[in-house]
Amino acid sequence: MFNIRPLTASDLNDLLSFTNREIGAGYYSAKELEDILQRSRHGDVMCSLLLCDESGSVQGVRFSFAPGHWTHGKGHGLCPEKWPHPLKETAYFQSLFLSSAAQGQGWGGRISAESLKILARVGAKGVVCHSWKESPHGSSTRYLKKLGFRAIAEHPNYWKDVIYSCTVCHKPPCRCTAVEMYLDLTAPAQEKKK
Repeated sequence: MFNIRPLTASDLNDLLSFTNREIGAGYYSAKELEDILQRSRHGDVMCSLLLCDESGSVQGVRFSFAPGHWTHGKGHGLCPEKWPHPLKETAYFQSLFLSSAAQGQGWGGRISAESLKILARVGAKGVVCHSWKESPHGSSTRYLKKLGFRAIAEHPNYWKDVIYSCTVCHKPPCRCTAVEMYLDLTAPAQEKKK
């Protein structure tokens, strides 16, 4: 069984092992994860969440930044002119990754829904993210659409300047495409699902 809990500083070593294994070696450095930990805090509230198994081992992560704690994603490409709310009122879903043991059971949607509640509580009016177009069976975009996100732009070669071993492209540069997606947290629930 898995449980969702806030990210803490004591999780960083396990988190680095998890990201190297599940995303690709070098996608995140230890220093970058420390920075993410800081940017994930909004006052006393932690916006980033972990999915852990019974032994406490990391099986998934949802990195989320509240408005005012970010300016861009991991790669290059952002279309704020297409958003219903300005950057200062928009949160960011940095990354969601699940181990193979946690995939296909709805955990991605659950950990993201919990994070959306936290982001709304700290004042976000919207959330933007970059979905991995090449994800197996389109799972990245599909789960975000279930949460109410809408695709607004595509950014080819989004991660080309991130020096890591992509699980699809293998050696750098990554040639994958990011789908920029937006969720308006102020829209009525029925409109979010359209």
